Amino acid sequence: MTKEPHFFPRAPKRATKATNKQVGFSLIEVLVTMVILSFGLLGVAGLLVKGISNAAASEAMSKASQLAADMADRIRANPTVALSATSQYITAYADTPPASPTTIAMKDKKEWLEALAVQLPQGDGKITNTVSGGARKLEIEVRWSNCLGTLSEAATTACTDNSVAAFQTFVFELRL
Repeated sequence: MTKEPHFFPRAPKRATKATNKQVGFSLIEVLVTMVILSFGLLGVAGLLVKGISNAAASEAMSKASQLAADMADRIRANPTVALSATSQYITAYADTPPASPTTIAMKDKKEWLEALAVQLPQGDGKITNTVSGGARKLEIEVRWSNCLGTLSEAATTACTDNSVAAFQTFVFELRL
């Protein structure tokens, strides 16, 4: 009698205690992985906060530039008044805009100061008129609070005290 070939797999041998190996992760491995992952995520969160702070500062700088250029255009449209010795465009920080302006220059100044206050954090402006080398020069300054995002302890104190260090300034020079 011939023996037929065996096509079925043999039954596996039973594992003994010496060959029994653990499959999976231990609790300590999982905890170490979670600690490492949490440090990485905290770093990413810090970068996101700093990025948002920088974006807000950049937006404020862009608005300040735009508002200063807007006032320069208004002054260029009315050069006779702007070049007079007692120009109605001249203003200092913390000046209150006139309640009911009677001239174009006063209306321009009122709208500009209101736009600064609305569009920038603690936004304010100053326009000075000087003569240098026989040419008239107007300096349009825009300042706003620089208290955005995460700050150092010194910067937080400056913001609380509303000191000069808490403000960012943009200067636009206009020669007429």
